[in-house]
Amino acid sequence: MRNGKIVNLTWDRVDRERGVISLRVLDTKTRRPRQIPMTADVCATLEELHKVRYLGQYQIFVRDGQSIASIKTAFQNALARARIANFRFHDFRHCAATNLRRAGVDTTTAMAIIGHQSPQMWKRYNTTESSDLRAAAAKMNTLITLNTQPAETAVANPAKT
Repeated sequence: MRNGKIVNLTWDRVDRERGVISLRVLDTKTRRPRQIPMTADVCATLEELHKVRYLGQYQIFVRDGQSIASIKTAFQNALARARIANFRFHDFRHCAATNLRRAGVDTTTAMAIIGHQSPQMWKRYNTTESSDLRAAAAKMNTLITLNTQPAETAVANPAKT
């Protein structure tokens, strides 16, 4: 999700039982509703926040009972403490797209989760690194190894060739 949608997220958008966040037409940039599945960590975090929420406050992310308007300062401080440079909050969307692909999630499903309408936008967010290329070569090697009969076996068992 985009920063603004996370900061403004309300409890009525979160289905803790099903593990999804439901965004309405007015909640999305594309003006299309979508369901975002939550990871186990996100579910656990929201479950803890729900236990200590302010009654009558519908925003999820609050400080001293007041809605948070921005996380810019906190985010910049976290980056400084972690010694991370050249990183924007929006970069998490690129990470999510790439990690969905690496996890083997099909493109259509990943696009629905991220909220991309076109394959061109998906390609822009889904980055490939040298580690991805090495992993592809390793998978190809495994496939070749599994589908190639060793020469000794062919000679030892002429009836099976």
